[in-house]
Amino acid sequence: MSAASFSTFKEHRLTIAELAELYRSSRVNVESPSSSKGLAGQEAEQRLEKDGPNALAPPAEISNLKLFLRQFVNLFWILLIGAAILSMVTFFLDRTVVINLYVAIVLILIVIIMCVVTFFEEKKAINVVKAFTNLLPTKCNVVRDSQQIVIDTEKIVVGDIVIVKCGSRVPADVRIIHCSNLKLEASSITGEAEPIDFQSEPVAEHIDVFESANVAFNGSFCVDGEGVGIAIRTGQNTILGQIASLTTNQIQQKSSLEIEINRFVKFVFISALTMGAVIFLIGCLMTGFNDILGLFTSGFLVVIIANVPQGLPATVTSELTIIARRMAKKNVYMKKLDVVDAFGAATVIASDKTGTLTTNNMTVTDVWVGLRYVSGLPEVKHKTLHTLQTRNQPLPMTLDIYDKPIPDLITLMSICNKAQIEVTGLTNVGREQLSMKFSDPESGNTFTKRPKFTNQMSVASMKLAGEHRITGMPSEVALLRYADKVANVSWLRGKYHIVYEVPFNSLRKWHLMIVRESGRVIEEDGQTKYTIMLKGAPEVVITKCSQIAMQDAAIPIDDEIQMEFQDAYDHYGNNGRRVIGFAQKEFRAASDSKFSVEEGNFPFEELTFIGIAAIMDPPRPDTANAIAQCKHAGIKVFMVTGDHPSTATAIAREIGLIDEPIIQVVDVKSRRRVTVNVPVEEIEEETDKEWATVHGKMLPSMSDGDWDELLAHSYIVFARTTPEQKLLIVEKCQERGEVVCVTGDGVNDAPALKKANIGVAMGVTGSDVAKQAADVILMDDNFASIVKGIEEGRLLFDNLRKTIAYTLTHTIPEVVPIVFNFLLGIPMAITSLQILSIDLGTEITPAISLAYENSERDIMSKPPRKNTTRLVSFALLAYSYILAAGIIIGWSTAAYVYVYAYNGISFKDLFFSASKYFRYNPVGNFTSNGNVYDEHLQVNIRNQAAAAYYLTLVVSQVTVYAVIIEILLVVIFIYTPGVNYIMGASPPPYKAWFFSLGAGVCLWVFNETRKYFIRRWPYNNIVRMFKW
Repeated sequence: MSAASFSTFKEHRLTIAELAELYRSSRVNVESPSSSKGLAGQEAEQRLEKDGPNALAPPAEISNLKLFLRQFVNLFWILLIGAAILSMVTFFLDRTVVINLYVAIVLILIVIIMCVVTFFEEKKAINVVKAFTNLLPTKCNVVRDSQQIVIDTEKIVVGDIVIVKCGSRVPADVRIIHCSNLKLEASSITGEAEPIDFQSEPVAEHIDVFESANVAFNGSFCVDGEGVGIAIRTGQNTILGQIASLTTNQIQQKSSLEIEINRFVKFVFISALTMGAVIFLIGCLMTGFNDILGLFTSGFLVVIIANVPQGLPATVTSELTIIARRMAKKNVYMKKLDVVDAFGAATVIASDKTGTLTTNNMTVTDVWVGLRYVSGLPEVKHKTLHTLQTRNQPLPMTLDIYDKPIPDLITLMSICNKAQIEVTGLTNVGREQLSMKFSDPESGNTFTKRPKFTNQMSVASMKLAGEHRITGMPSEVALLRYADKVANVSWLRGKYHIVYEVPFNSLRKWHLMIVRESGRVIEEDGQTKYTIMLKGAPEVVITKCSQIAMQDAAIPIDDEIQMEFQDAYDHYGNNGRRVIGFAQKEFRAASDSKFSVEEGNFPFEELTFIGIAAIMDPPRPDTANAIAQCKHAGIKVFMVTGDHPSTATAIAREIGLIDEPIIQVVDVKSRRRVTVNVPVEEIEEETDKEWATVHGKMLPSMSDGDWDELLAHSYIVFARTTPEQKLLIVEKCQERGEVVCVTGDGVNDAPALKKANIGVAMGVTGSDVAKQAADVILMDDNFASIVKGIEEGRLLFDNLRKTIAYTLTHTIPEVVPIVFNFLLGIPMAITSLQILSIDLGTEITPAISLAYENSERDIMSKPPRKNTTRLVSFALLAYSYILAAGIIIGWSTAAYVYVYAYNGISFKDLFFSASKYFRYNPVGNFTSNGNVYDEHLQVNIRNQAAAAYYLTLVVSQVTVYAVIIEILLVVIFIYTPGVNYIMGASPPPYKAWFFSLGAGVCLWVFNETRKYFIRRWPYNNIVRMFKW
């Protein structure tokens, strides 16, 4: 990879003074960074000319002509083109045999049509880089020559002083040197769902650039505040550019199905040439090397045509298309058809967390209020709300239906909150009854001890003035949404007027508002009652408080209360919840007061602590069931996320990926772990656990032995991973023979999606980059759909085996007449056009119908197939070439002999008759059993016999669904005047049809017997020889 490695970033560890020294041309003002003068215009132009534009490099493109010609590089097509050329040459050497010309034309048309189809399929590939460029702004603000100007993004150079404003995207990788309440959203790059508070201070040596919060990445979105920074990477050298390189520079891997088909094609290629050469040589020896051209045509070429299943590519494509359509109905869009088979072979699913396993929708799941644990929504005191909901009325403009101090908590969530509600039209929003499915059914939703978590939450039904759309910071949106479910938020907000606000930042860790009730009358002394509303990190908020609100009255915060608070705080935090504390205080001041936290002109101590809200990005409803199915199917599941280990591990427990207490891997090399919630000193040796949790920063230093130990676990949580590390995980799995399915929705998932055997992107929440890099798009963002894909893939593999077995079963019966002709001189029982009509006509419909075969009941109870499992196994070849073929050859030969007997010709009279009789321009009349047969009768009988052999061969294997089409084609080829002349067939006696029925019954009995023995004695070595 040409771009610099992620590890080369050092600017995040440098002070402003050190940055000013490193980037002297930027003329950074160390004392006042926002007043920096920036690059000189001439210097910027020189750098632009030297380094190139701030843009992502497009990948090399292949011309349409080259792409089209590449389609012909296929052993099937090479073999058929060779046969067509030889057939054409043979025709020009002997123009009386017109059938050679027909065969050549048909073969060439087959190859051209199939190559045109595959050409257009490949043309549908979408340029990944175009999706990356959608993340980039077109204009930006920079400081040059002490002037703030607007320039094209492509003209930014390293050293430019960049201005980042709310609502804009960051145009390059920028080291922040000054900021004011700057919040950037970079979830698609870093994996963090919550916007990050940025700062300008340097970080410690051990902190990498992704956790520094002082380097804004190219493509990040500014959701609040503003900042000033130095452009330290541009174009392909930015993090976004490196992700693009990781994605677009990867060599396109062959799918498992393509590998198996190629292996099968090579087998057919070699066997066809070998068989053709051997039979041709036998013919030459039998005839004393006379009529070599005729032997070459009727022997070598016909054997090649018989061995090559010309219809197989079309059959496989049709089966894949059928399954793809079936999957589309289940909201799974397959960008590449052959990826269905890879689904079935998947041994590892490496899934992103945010937006894939979870909803990417921050939600308040629990609150701690009045020393009580409330799971979900609070309980009402009486049936007022129930009465309203049955009448489909709006929520009441009161909070008196709830016990204290819940009304205060709901008020704080609604008012001390910058999220906004947008109404987009009149609608009825159906909600379930306002009640909770509590973890403890005996005690309702009020707990004096820590409850178990539940994800089951139901909400009251209410009629809204319009459909709600809440916008803002995810945590604040979650709080407002929670309040909106239990109260009339618009009414609450209308009650208060905000007179002063201090926004949240990462240093203070709190958000403060001072409000007064709207329209409140000023008291006689000229003062007004104000309320301080405070929310923030609970451990910070509680330090401002002297008492805690209870149901009846507030009580002082003593050591016991402090311990209960800490217990609740730890409980939520250790279970992956983000916690927010709330406090308030009423005070009186002049109605025209101007408050300032710097001046300290309002009481900011001895507040009343109201409670804690626990927030999380909840798992998708079907995720846990999907994980359970994956475990049942023997598939390893890895969570690969940019989130903190504790958050990731908590979600892993929620979805059933981890069934035991939270354990975090500390050092893979020493094989030691530490259990969360106990002192770090309490380290236990690793036992044979099925799962592990690993921090991303450990991965680059791990040896192959460490990887072997780690990947031996069935379930792993990879936390704080970078795009490079996600790609490394996929590569290490593939090196160990795993078939990896990667799911994701962000830009940071793109390299791994591209590298994986199956890349699965989310269709709703997924970024364009992820969708373009993936092979599969889940249109409903449902992780559970992957399980459906795996089941379909396993079914496809089974049905493809049946298709190939069905197709190959025709091969030897098509070759045997040639052998009989060369060795015994018996008239040819089948022609090259008849062989082509089987491969391209009569056998395609039954072969495709096998795609509709139902799966076995235990298909998802078996482990994934082994790497050594072949699509075309020795047992399958034995079945097709010997067992089933033998039955068909026997009955087809019997039908063939019957037609001659029907016409008074004995079987023994057929020996060595082909060179003189049963052809056009025979040496004379043929005599058998006292009967004399002229030229016309000889050819007609031969064609009848060939038709009998043909229809027995074809009809013997038809499936129920394809029987009508199959018989219709046979009738057309045999009974239609003109067509049957070209095919070399004549209508046989009607009794010849019974031979096909006999062959079909024998095949059915044989297969059912074979299946019975396989079910009865599955581990018997002899029986297993018949299992394919």
